[in-house]
Amino acid sequence: MKKWYKESYFDVGKWILENFDKLNLSSDETILILLIDLCKSSKKTITYDYLTQKLHKSSKEIDKLIASLVSKQYLKLSTNAKGLVFDIDSIFEFDPEKYEISENKDLYDTVSEVFGKPLSSTELQKMNDLIEKYGQKNFIEALRVSEAKRITKMSYIEGILRNEKL
Repeated sequence: MKKWYKESYFDVGKWILENFDKLNLSSDETILILLIDLCKSSKKTITYDYLTQKLHKSSKEIDKLIASLVSKQYLKLSTNAKGLVFDIDSIFEFDPEKYEISENKDLYDTVSEVFGKPLSSTELQKMNDLIEKYGQKNFIEALRVSEAKRITKMSYIEGILRNEKL
């Protein structure tokens, strides 16, 4: 069965641009993902020379961007007979709908959905404490970062809030 993001009607570039903030991508990472998609769709070989030329970055800077995308699990690298293979399919496993937090949707339900389980009483208390200390807007932003990095623990969200000084 064909994946939804590989259907002919699906616009990868538009989806990435609509969701790069929720994916916690920098502008350089977003452009790199878009370039990889462009090369794949036009069957162009992706080389460091091409990436450095297009992004006006050094090889070292390209390495940092690639390492960041790999650590976020949005990019997988492998090799074949032709060289490096860049795979961005895992970026589409991210569900931006989890972040459509509106007034009529309870934040507790949203956090439970993101965590993939009901929250324990300890997690609920910790969540309340974090919202009280850092504010709901900052809590939601930390939740987005946590989900983008696929680390869904209240302690991780707390660490983001402490380190970012939101």
